[in-house]
Amino acid sequence: MIMPGGDSLSVHGTGGAIDAMVTALVDAAYDKKPEVRNIISSSLVDIGKQQPTMVLSCCHVYLKKHSKLQREHRVVILQTIEKVIEETLDAIKAGLASELVQLAAEEMTATKEVEPQWQTAASGVLVALGKKYCNEVMEEVLKRFQPGALPHFFIVQTMANLATANPFSFVPFLTAVLGTMLPMLGLAKHDNMRWVFSCALARFSESILHYVANIENAPDQTVRKELYSSQIYSAYNIVYNVWLQSKEPKLRLMIVEALGYMSNILAEDILEEQLPRLLPGILNLYKKHPEPYHITQGFCMVLDAAVQGGNLMLEPQVDSIVNTLHPQVCIQPDYNSPPSVKNHNELLRCFSVIAKSFSNQIIGFLLQKLETNNEKIRMGTLAVFKQLINSGGTHMEDKKTLIVSGLKIMLAENNNKVKRLFAQVVIAMAPHGYLELEGGHLMVEFIVKLCVYQEPIPLKKPDPEHVSNASLRLMCENVLHLISTTIECMESVLWPYLLEFLIPPQYTTALGPICRNLASLAAKKREEQSFDYMIDFEERTNIPRPAEIIARLMVLSGRPEESNNRGINTLKLMQALSPNIEASIVDLWDTIIPKLVQYLEDNLDDPDKWSQKAWEDLLLKLLSKTLDEVEDEEWVCNLGVEFGKQVSLYTDSPREKNFLYKCLGVIMRKVTKKDFVKKHLNILFTTVKHTNQVEREGCAIGLGFCASSHLDEALSKLESVAKEDMSRKSSGFLGLIKDKSEADVERIKSTIMLCYGYLTLYAPHDLITSRLDTNILRNIQPHFNNIKDTTVKQNLILAVDLIGKAVQPGHLRASYSFSRKMELMNHMQMFMKKESTKELTTNTRALAMDACATLVKLDPLLTEAETFELIKTSTDCVFKLPNCVYPIKGKDELTTEQIKDSDDFLDGAQGSLVNMLKEILSKKLTPQGIQEIYKHLQPWNVSVENHERQRSMRTTLHLLQFYHEKMAETQDMGGIQFNNLGLLLGSIVPRCSDPCLPVREDAIDCIQVILRISLRYDGQAIDYQDPIIEAMTTLRDRVSRGDAQVLFSVVNDMSKALSKKLPSHQLNDFLANLYNGLLDSQSHCSSGACVVINTIMKTRGPELLVEVGNIITALHTSLRAITYSQTRSGVFRAIRTLASNHLSPVFEKLLNFPLPYDEHITECWRTLAVDPVLAQAIFDEVIDILNRQIHYEEKRDQKTQKVLMKVASLLPLSAVCALTEVFCVPESEVKVVENFHRLFSALIIYTGSCIDVKPAKLSDIADGKVSKERKAQMKLLAMLNPSSVAIESVRKLLERANCRKVLEAIGEEEMVNSLRSVDTLPEGITEIARQLVEHNPEFVGKIMSCLNPSLASLYENQRIVVVAYFAELINQKCAGDMSMVEMIVNNLLGRLVDANHIVRMLCIRGLGNIASTGEDQVQKYCTTVLSAMMAGMDDKEDPEDNITLESMSGLSRILTQIEESSIRPILVNITLRIRPCFEKERASVRAAAFQLFGSLSHFGDGPSKAPFLEQIHTNFVSVLLHLNDEDLEVRKSCKHALRQFGPLLGSESINEMFQKHLIVDGHLNYGEFMYDLTKVIIADFIQKINFFVMGNVSFFRSSWPEIRSNAAIFVGFLLGNLPKAQHSLITKDHVCGALTLLLKDPVPSVRIKAAEAMSLLFEY
Repeated sequence: MIMPGGDSLSVHGTGGAIDAMVTALVDAAYDKKPEVRNIISSSLVDIGKQQPTMVLSCCHVYLKKHSKLQREHRVVILQTIEKVIEETLDAIKAGLASELVQLAAEEMTATKEVEPQWQTAASGVLVALGKKYCNEVMEEVLKRFQPGALPHFFIVQTMANLATANPFSFVPFLTAVLGTMLPMLGLAKHDNMRWVFSCALARFSESILHYVANIENAPDQTVRKELYSSQIYSAYNIVYNVWLQSKEPKLRLMIVEALGYMSNILAEDILEEQLPRLLPGILNLYKKHPEPYHITQGFCMVLDAAVQGGNLMLEPQVDSIVNTLHPQVCIQPDYNSPPSVKNHNELLRCFSVIAKSFSNQIIGFLLQKLETNNEKIRMGTLAVFKQLINSGGTHMEDKKTLIVSGLKIMLAENNNKVKRLFAQVVIAMAPHGYLELEGGHLMVEFIVKLCVYQEPIPLKKPDPEHVSNASLRLMCENVLHLISTTIECMESVLWPYLLEFLIPPQYTTALGPICRNLASLAAKKREEQSFDYMIDFEERTNIPRPAEIIARLMVLSGRPEESNNRGINTLKLMQALSPNIEASIVDLWDTIIPKLVQYLEDNLDDPDKWSQKAWEDLLLKLLSKTLDEVEDEEWVCNLGVEFGKQVSLYTDSPREKNFLYKCLGVIMRKVTKKDFVKKHLNILFTTVKHTNQVEREGCAIGLGFCASSHLDEALSKLESVAKEDMSRKSSGFLGLIKDKSEADVERIKSTIMLCYGYLTLYAPHDLITSRLDTNILRNIQPHFNNIKDTTVKQNLILAVDLIGKAVQPGHLRASYSFSRKMELMNHMQMFMKKESTKELTTNTRALAMDACATLVKLDPLLTEAETFELIKTSTDCVFKLPNCVYPIKGKDELTTEQIKDSDDFLDGAQGSLVNMLKEILSKKLTPQGIQEIYKHLQPWNVSVENHERQRSMRTTLHLLQFYHEKMAETQDMGGIQFNNLGLLLGSIVPRCSDPCLPVREDAIDCIQVILRISLRYDGQAIDYQDPIIEAMTTLRDRVSRGDAQVLFSVVNDMSKALSKKLPSHQLNDFLANLYNGLLDSQSHCSSGACVVINTIMKTRGPELLVEVGNIITALHTSLRAITYSQTRSGVFRAIRTLASNHLSPVFEKLLNFPLPYDEHITECWRTLAVDPVLAQAIFDEVIDILNRQIHYEEKRDQKTQKVLMKVASLLPLSAVCALTEVFCVPESEVKVVENFHRLFSALIIYTGSCIDVKPAKLSDIADGKVSKERKAQMKLLAMLNPSSVAIESVRKLLERANCRKVLEAIGEEEMVNSLRSVDTLPEGITEIARQLVEHNPEFVGKIMSCLNPSLASLYENQRIVVVAYFAELINQKCAGDMSMVEMIVNNLLGRLVDANHIVRMLCIRGLGNIASTGEDQVQKYCTTVLSAMMAGMDDKEDPEDNITLESMSGLSRILTQIEESSIRPILVNITLRIRPCFEKERASVRAAAFQLFGSLSHFGDGPSKAPFLEQIHTNFVSVLLHLNDEDLEVRKSCKHALRQFGPLLGSESINEMFQKHLIVDGHLNYGEFMYDLTKVIIADFIQKINFFVMGNVSFFRSSWPEIRSNAAIFVGFLLGNLPKAQHSLITKDHVCGALTLLLKDPVPSVRIKAAEAMSLLFEY
């Protein structure tokens, strides 16, 4: 249908209402909100997909008729037209297309000025149409593209875009277009026109190339690019010769892009002719543009055109090109800037392109550049090499040798950045066969060298591009692994070449990755039985020999954690190489090495599992077994020679050298040749660094291994070294060699002393005792005196320790009395005494104690005096050390490493002391023996210094544990009595509450061990476990928490255990030590002693009866001086005992103390409450006070009698405070439960009374004078909030009465907040009542009886409390006791006329709760309750609708249970009354109204069905709209209502949807649900559709934007889903007109929904 319009314009309309709506949408398209604009545009597009002709013509006419329309509005419409065209291009008829083409062309050229947004939109329409109607578009465009005059900017732009969008249709026009354009180029004077012409030429050339490249699909397959070369050349002349000189950067960049494309169209001869000018012209632009990407891109296209087919036309310019491009490629890209990275990649591609024809020149140029010292130039050059190598191609095949040779210059590079890039070049070369050529090994060597550890380079200034040695090393390790495992052709390069790096010391730190890759290669070749696996060592002279390999790998395996856990790789390499090394060891190594590898994998990374000594023992066993397996002494000697030769490899690696010496010792032990042994003993002493303890130890152990087979040679060597090397005078020729210094002699002496020790240890058992005095002790004895050097002292001590171990009976396998034992022990004690006790810098004292521990084991035994002196000396030199090691004054501060070393020294000293004391104890394993040691430790146990107590206590524990363990080995105690049980326990018990956690833990452990020892002396079996004693393990776990209450509990429990385990004759000793504990410097410990004393007195009273009174009196009088809680607790227990005999006076005195109670009074109340009799008396007295006394006094205005304030009465407040403290006592629980109903009722009433009540005041003084103390009391009292006191008391009551679940369900914070205010008081009481019924129903009835008298109280808050409780009690079915219902209902009915509206509301709520009591009760009271509910809905004094809300809620619940006959007369009346509530402002009222409406559905299926169904249809739209209400509860109520009356609608489909989708707590997608629902509504209620639609329209004026939005989309869904045949049922004009008006709604969301709704009405 054609809609007439002015000026002969007409819309190709449908004749329906949609035409006007589309016009309205077009008119509103430029909304002030962007989100609305987007939706309107989307709606127009959606309609346009169905009615493209109408929408497009409407937009066309609108733009035509509104010539002065705001430009932004025109832009939106044009953009919409473009989108519709893109979606429906095939459906657009030619006529309309022509109109749109004309419109767009006119819009685009309406003004000569460039308006980008407007004209771009118009151009987009033309390009979109041009994809099908290219001829029409070109016809209209060409009308405005006439010769002799410059066209509009966007005319040219449109053709450029069209050429890209539809090249097959556009190219045929190109000859004509270029013919017209070329003359114009000279007329273009402005940069913008030149830019667009350049852009067009670029797109034209691109379309030609596309056309030719896809010629098989083109309409004209005769087209060739040569057809356009002359025209393009003409354009080229102007663009290049004239325009390129412009100063406008954007223009020049576009010209370069155009030249790039155009150069591919030019004829070959012309291009060759132009290149000498073109290339320099483009290259010169680099100087003018900071962002060169587009220049490089265009330039690369020119180069690509020039080298097509191997053409050499670039030859004259190659040098110039590369000289220009190379400096740019040397500039590192900014990887945070994509254009910079793109430009760099294009530059590299330029070199790849040129190299296709000029590889020789490029390679030569690049190699020359590598010779420069400039870092950036070398890096840029290497980047080009990497590009050329990766790009490959046949032109690079014959250049590989040249490249490898030329890159050798980089092997000497020192710059890390350059080295990293060169490493990348090497890995690029690997897969292309470069490294297989001559010189490839050098490249591999370069990578290997970079795997060597290098010290970090200190930076002078921050450098973000800095390449650290560590990162470079990691990269090269990965490179080496990559080329050896993933590039197959590299195997021949790397195998066995990598073995050459095993021996040179400079590669030691790189041997981890080297061995890893060698092991991988060797294992693979061995498994595959590769032809080149077996190595010809005679032919491959650079490869180390088998013995060299074993020596090197064995030593490296000795420190497996170095070089990234190299041990695993070195072992795997040994196994993989075994056939190459020696055939006889293959089976042995194949068996043992995998186990060693597994051991490393399981233990190496776990410090707790790893043992270096154990690992070395395993390797030395492997070496020993290997030597045995070979059975060839010549081979063994040869291996030993190689070990000797390789000593020099570890000059700076003492730990590796240490292990090498041990390996050499094992070999010497196996060899019988004396010359070999002497030679290698010389090697040991000539190569060892006497300044290094690690090397010294390795040398000594190696000598010891040798001595096991060659004792005389070893002793002889030591004597000769002592004689020759320890002489300070040189024996050199003519004294030319410098004399040794004293320090040199001392260091050599250290080595010799240690060697004597290990020699003694490893020497043959049958020979060593005869040599000990004459050959060993005689030689070391002179060195004990006047030792200045710490190293000598320590090694001398070690020698003594080793000698002691060597002569142990177990080692000698025979008894032996060491006559010089005390002589050596005195030397050790002398060393200990000389050690400083202010700082710890060596482990000398630990070594000395270890030596003493070893010597103690030997016969003869020590005397008591000798033992005493040894223990005193040892404990003094350890326990006196400070906790932290501080530097001596005048010296620099210690480093972290030094402090760590000192901590290690301290731990070592402590451990050595314990071990020595254990050895002393083992010699006298009796109670007296342990007491003799403990008397040295006891003074340290009570030290004021934490660390001293900690060390001493830990030592005590170790000794007791050792004593107990040793007792397990003794079956017969021989009648020995443990007489010092009480002494030990009494002195240790106070430490159980020590402030230092380790002391506490150790003390408990000590007590447990002492009691276990006592059991053993009592005759119990070894495996007997006493439950009480074993339970102390739990006490130790508890004591670790450190909480004072926990500590009290632990000590209390322990005291009970001790009271049961202590024999009577030990009590006096035990208590005597506990009395000393009360005077302990640590208050925690004195309190612990107090607890234990109290327990003993109570549990063992008959035995100490005369002491009870004195102890209680003393503790009571000391109360004020005692501050620690555990000590105080003992005093309060005494007070409780006294109060049990003086009940009334104590109670009255405590109650009259000033508020708030201080800590002493508070604790007194709690202590009294432990006694049930006292607790009951307190409850009776407090309840009587609360019932009799006035809770607060009112201060009134004398004139108006208005209450100004309420002030709390002091006596009830004091009573409640006391009650709160009583509730804190767990022991009061029984009495609290017995009196809960009385206590709860009194407190909850008091809580209601205290709302808005001010703090109590002290009574005035008669003389008016107020002391400072009284002022302070008044100030504190003024801060005591009565409401808070009352609420806290209620909370404590619930806790103590086992009502914790009530508190948890309510939430403590929520309860406090609800009971503070009158507004929240009802809900607070309601919640408490609910939870009491659920969790503690046994209290409910009694509480009601106690509360009932307060229903008639004069105080409103007290009535509110009672009514709220009663209301909820009915709701909870009176906890099952229905006999209470009648009384409660009568009470509530009596308060319906209460003056307080809250009380009335709560009465309505309670009556409504009848619904919870069951059908019988509901039927019994239904008439009364319904009348009350209806009256409540009419309550006039209900401004906030609270009573109305309760009435509706109550009705909703009651209606579910009463009979239909009871409700029939008032059903419609109820419906009419609640309907206005659907639109109330208060959300809860709306929710209740919908909930009630749903509940009424129960009565809609009987005689009342017809009138109620009419009400459903009347309110159906409102319910559905509020289904998406802003309030969650309203939405839930609407879901409920729809589910309830769904079955009454007579539509199974609708009901099914309601039941399936309207889950009350589920998420509903409102839009999808309503869309589906409207389809069903249309199917089942077709005659009601107009009624529903008009109902929605009435909500277009709702005050809520959400409802207006819902109504709009509801209408859209109804009309959109309505079949076309039923459209006549709708008053379309009215509805569509109303929707149109919503497009002007002030709320954006409403306008959005209106637009969305319109998009569905495309058939109207």
